[in-house]
Amino acid sequence: MTDSEFAKTHLRDHLSSLIVAPVAEGFWSIHASAKDLCERNGQPDQILRTFQNMLAKIPEWSDSTLTTEVERIERVTKCEYLDDLIMGVFISYMKSFASLHYQGNSKEIQIDFERPSLAKFVHEMYIHSARKLWQTAYLLNVGLPSEVQARNRQEVEKIIGQCLEQVIRGFLPWQAITKKYFTSPPTEDFVKNITSEPEPELQAEPEPESEEEEEKKSVSFGDEEDEEDEIVKLQISEEDATLDIPELDDPMKELESKISETLVLNL
Repeated sequence: MTDSEFAKTHLRDHLSSLIVAPVAEGFWSIHASAKDLCERNGQPDQILRTFQNMLAKIPEWSDSTLTTEVERIERVTKCEYLDDLIMGVFISYMKSFASLHYQGNSKEIQIDFERPSLAKFVHEMYIHSARKLWQTAYLLNVGLPSEVQARNRQEVEKIIGQCLEQVIRGFLPWQAITKKYFTSPPTEDFVKNITSEPEPELQAEPEPESEEEEEKKSVSFGDEEDEEDEIVKLQISEEDATLDIPELDDPMKELESKISETLVLNL
């Protein structure tokens, strides 16, 4: 493992150990809010659906909700350098790509990178995790045996940890990385390999044919066709080449249209 890969792995794991558990507790808090709301309305059988509706509302969180959640995460983790740690993770990822580039003797390459705020990063964590947990909302059910609920908690944190990797990759400037690190003229070794290829050997010219052989070739038969067989070409029209793929309905948009205006998110 190279130094850049070592730094990337340990920085990412350290960030995961700090932020995954508080985000998971946030989802358990959302589920508790859904449960309390349904019990007050006398609809205990609608807890799962109400929880999914609240997950669908996460992309629309207000700035005040995000600020409150970020402050809670900083308070729970007792980490005052979360913002700098996240930036360190991004730098380590980009340095790992820098170790692969082939820019000759150049040791430094500048890349334009828009640094996300801690609130934006946390919000993306919740959005990506909510999409996964919407499909496995049963993992947050309560009233189950303790060993089952313990396994469910571990599974929820595992899902959020996988989403952390997706969020990190989502903020990386892939276009700039590709152009800076993987676009360059051919190297000297590549040019040498091309120029050092042996030239093809010249073939000896064929000997002139005798008059007897020429006469044999000039003999023709009346039943032979003068024209060569034409090559059959397969033609595909633009209509045949077009593949129609029906658009799939977005379950998140469908849920958002059904969400009641009276739902209140209490974190």
